[in-house]
Amino acid sequence: MGLTCDSVYSLKAWAEQLGITSYPFVSDFWPHGAVSRLYGVFNEETGRPERAIIVVDGLGIVRYVDVHTLREVPDEEEIAEELQKLT
Repeated sequence: MGLTCDSVYSLKAWAEQLGITSYPFVSDFWPHGAVSRLYGVFNEETGRPERAIIVVDGLGIVRYVDVHTLREVPDEEEIAEELQKLT
């Protein structure tokens, strides 16, 4: 599963932009950052999670973690490649 702290609507648009329509994603929008805290990517100082992409396989194993500063843009090709490894 893919995890993001964006709203469900932003997450849906992002997944569609990547061409991923059948892969499960989770929004950590509310309660604010609860899951990102569990994964250790919530920034308590700023009150928001770091820009992180976390891919968890069907067995619940974290297979990919990509953390960036807020201004950095994640590499969409790299993320797509990591997702392809799960199929």
